[in-house]
Amino acid sequence: MSDFEIKTKDGLARIGKFRTRHGTVTTPLLMPVIHPGRSEIAPAELVSEFGFQMVITNSYIISRREELRETALKRGVHGLLDFEGPVMTDSGTFQMYFHDLPSEEIDPLEIVRFQRDIGSDVGTILDVFSAPDVGRQQVEHDVLTSLKRGEMSVPEKGDMLLAGTVQGGVYTDLREMSARRLAQLDFDVHPIGGVVPLMEQYRYSDVVRVTLAAKRHLPPDRPVHLFGCGHPMFLALATALGCDLFDSASYAKFADDDRLMLTSGTVHLKDLRELPCDCPVCSSTTVEELKRTNKSERRSAIMRHNLYVTSAEMRRIRQAIAEGELLQLASARARSHPSLYDALQTLLHRADQIERSHPVGTTTSVFYTGPETAHLPVYYRLHDRIMTSYPYRRTETVIVVPHLADTPFAETTPTVVDLVKRTTPERLIVVYLTPFGAVPWEFEHVHPVQQSVFPRYLDADTLNTVRERALEVLTTIEADEVVWFARSAPTQVLFEAVSEVLTMTPLETAAEVTEHVTKTASGVRHRAWTLRKLRALFTYQWGISDTGRLEQWNVELSRATGKIRYIREGEDILFTMMPMTGLLIPTYEGGLALEDMGLPERYYVAVNDEAAPFVAEGRSALAKFVKNASPELRAGEEVLVTDEGGTILAVGRALLTGEEMLTLDRGVAVTIRHSQPSQ
Repeated sequence: MSDFEIKTKDGLARIGKFRTRHGTVTTPLLMPVIHPGRSEIAPAELVSEFGFQMVITNSYIISRREELRETALKRGVHGLLDFEGPVMTDSGTFQMYFHDLPSEEIDPLEIVRFQRDIGSDVGTILDVFSAPDVGRQQVEHDVLTSLKRGEMSVPEKGDMLLAGTVQGGVYTDLREMSARRLAQLDFDVHPIGGVVPLMEQYRYSDVVRVTLAAKRHLPPDRPVHLFGCGHPMFLALATALGCDLFDSASYAKFADDDRLMLTSGTVHLKDLRELPCDCPVCSSTTVEELKRTNKSERRSAIMRHNLYVTSAEMRRIRQAIAEGELLQLASARARSHPSLYDALQTLLHRADQIERSHPVGTTTSVFYTGPETAHLPVYYRLHDRIMTSYPYRRTETVIVVPHLADTPFAETTPTVVDLVKRTTPERLIVVYLTPFGAVPWEFEHVHPVQQSVFPRYLDADTLNTVRERALEVLTTIEADEVVWFARSAPTQVLFEAVSEVLTMTPLETAAEVTEHVTKTASGVRHRAWTLRKLRALFTYQWGISDTGRLEQWNVELSRATGKIRYIREGEDILFTMMPMTGLLIPTYEGGLALEDMGLPERYYVAVNDEAAPFVAEGRSALAKFVKNASPELRAGEEVLVTDEGGTILAVGRALLTGEEMLTLDRGVAVTIRHSQPSQ
């Protein structure tokens, strides 16, 4: 079983700790390929100088060269490479494909045993590589052969971690079958194989499709390795697919041809007038000096440049994950090549798969990068939850307000906000038309509504997305009339498009809106608007529709902002409103209230009785002690933690999905906010 712990999540991407016999590494990471017989840059220098954590070398080459084989068997692969860190070994699958070697060239069990015997930290099965242009029948045969070899290889791994490679060519159903079958075996890492030719042909969309197909069925406690991926312009997008490990020999191969790798692509030295990089190599020379050096020195300099750029990009990617901004980085990188941009679109049009892994309750600001921004998982989730959980569906009047969502709604449309606060939802509903969709007023502070930065000029694709989402929301609300409040906002241009479906009354001034709607504003009690908003939030956040108990509670507003701050019952605080997310955080007493209100099972996490006393004291609930969790639970959601008998021990924030909690043996599943009061 792989020793892998998830520390931070951003969509499908995750920062993790991967433990091997020769040390723990932080993923995502890239392993430079080391040729066992000739390595111009020592593996130890790859760590000390460039910041890499792990390397990969080829066990087939080692096994076929007598001097290398004897040294490796005597001193281990680490002694052969003079490297103390983690080493992964490949089996020779790609060499068999590339050199068209006969099937009997490598014995699949012998090569696994050899990797084990030379002390590889992570070995690899001998799978069958399927070229992109091979027909389905042959690819299916290759997959079945690889699976059979995988089944035979697992018992031979000993203490070595073993990688079971997912094959299937460009056929997503075969990739899914391969992943499902491999997931049932005792593997520790899962490479996605057969993708190098796709990347060489710039078929990045195909890489996205086959990787996502495999990810749907691979256990979350096993790192995913995208074989042969190492170009810095693709690494951010590849990480966004949920890949944890990468490897590449491109840094050396490109240097052979005087080609420099950049995050924006690859450039040939002869075409440069300046060195467009600030790495130590490019900062210490000029392009003319580099061109004048002899071939060997020039190759070494370019190779080092390529390593610096690749290592820096991996650090940048890990930081982006930590900040919740990986997809924004991937979007920027996708501008480097049209095929990359197509691949980004392919990824984001599978937002449902990303959303299931993306944490709830993040606070990261979202900056517009292009038409893809509206399809980010945070907006997909916002729209989906509005569609499924907005509790008010029958009203007399709907006011549609175009808005850039650049400032709080109450600041830019105070008249409208005042109207809705004085009116019941049965008489008036206000929906803001933002650059990412339609947002009912009750969700004005829910992330990312007030954390989005869009330009005043919106592209046609974004506007079309907004139109579709707006109509989906508005057509689910049964209203006697729809009023369009014309404003100077980018979404104002959608009036005619929406009018083709809905009959609307356009009004141009706040005075007109007030006069038109005043007949419906019935002067309800001041606190009614807070209850109206809270009913919507309880439904949005926890799927609770029975909110009658809210009438018994006191709502405390912030003196500075007027926003909801606390919900109290007597002297007890039940819930705190988090200002950056617009979501509610329950205390232990609030957790009991949620239980009484019929909190769905999705939001319960049960730990075994061994861990129960520690959780009741306020300690984190560890994944290895989780007894039960819903597959529908998202990371970041506020949950109730119980013992095996269902007694509530604590409330807290889930750091993992329900599936991850039940699969991982390491790491925190729920960080406890409030625990059971001591008796």
